[in-house]
Amino acid sequence: MMKHFTLLLLVSLALGAQAQKKELLEDKGAILARAGQALDAAMQPGGALYEAVVKEQLTGTYTLQVSFREKGEVSSVFVAASEHQDIRSQNRFKDLVHNLELPFKMPKGRQYRIDKTFDLDHKTTH
Repeated sequence: MMKHFTLLLLVSLALGAQAQKKELLEDKGAILARAGQALDAAMQPGGALYEAVVKEQLTGTYTLQVSFREKGEVSSVFVAASEHQDIRSQNRFKDLVHNLELPFKMPKGRQYRIDKTFDLDHKTTH
């Protein structure tokens, strides 16, 4: 009985650890597409960016250059263009994007960048 319990516990732990691992993407096109999808999802109701934009009443339209690396970490965010901006909103939104983590990982030593436009007034991305 104890052996079965121990075996069941080990299998459960192994499956739990497997479920927490991020998917490894190696194709540049797939990486950029998934990064765009992740940013779009973050701006949907219930997403981390959407909720912060609403709660903090952030405004403006920003085209950001978002760089990310290996483990899905956002390494830098540059405001390439802005319209109807409020400096407080711009800086806060840039920080929010910088704190995001993408739900996948990439090959070691690789860094990628995506340009994405965020319309905070309408809570959308382009």
